[in-house]
Amino acid sequence: MIKSSVEKMAGDIGYDIGHSDDQVQADLLNGFCRALKNGMPDNHDIDMQICYIVDKLSPDSFKILELFADFIKAKKDD
Repeated sequence: MIKSSVEKMAGDIGYDIGHSDDQVQADLLNGFCRALKNGMPDNHDIDMQICYIVDKLSPDSFKILELFADFIKAKKDD
């Protein structure tokens, strides 16, 4: 499989954006989530892709994404 330059640099790009401001970080997440949703209109496909992604996450990523989930739930409950 041939990978694009962006695919090869995904971890480094994410790390750099992690040091950016909140708007840039939100733009990254919004773009990623928009692509998943638009690229997989069937919810089962999204569930499967998320399952594959979660399988490859680091323990630190788990912790951060759990915090995201907590803040999202709190915001929805407002």
